[in-house]
Amino acid sequence: MKNNQPKLTLKELPPSTIADVLQAVNTVGTPNISVNVARQRAKPTDEFCFMFIMKMVELTKDKAISKQDIAVLIQYAAKMQYGNQISISQQDIADELGMDKSNVSKSVKKLVEHGVFYKEKRSLYMNWRYLAKGNLSDFIKADKENHAILKSMIASK
Repeated sequence: MKNNQPKLTLKELPPSTIADVLQAVNTVGTPNISVNVARQRAKPTDEFCFMFIMKMVELTKDKAISKQDIAVLIQYAAKMQYGNQISISQQDIADELGMDKSNVSKSVKKLVEHGVFYKEKRSLYMNWRYLAKGNLSDFIKADKENHAILKSMIASK
């Protein structure tokens, strides 16, 4: 299968950052992952996910985060819905990655502790500061609203 997309380089980033990003992506061991850096607009019909490289690099340098945790993160990112809601079971993620559900559960717990995922009521969400699917302005607006709610809750205590 020939790829008709123009080859993009990461030359706009410092070499050390490029190396860190490529190493993180390549060590996951999940097929069909590509890194594209482009300054173009996505079409409304395109499915896309913003990756905030510096936050992801920071995460991969954290000694507490394993390759398994990154693999779980990427698998969830591939399945998350518009608005960053995650509506897939840990068992489904485990089956897709060929691992035990308990290992997926440990990774999710660790990613929640690190702020990559967060829980709201009974739902799991991806923190948009790491990966965002959909319209970025909606995420920023929601984040400001969440901060305002948290501030008012803290102030009322």
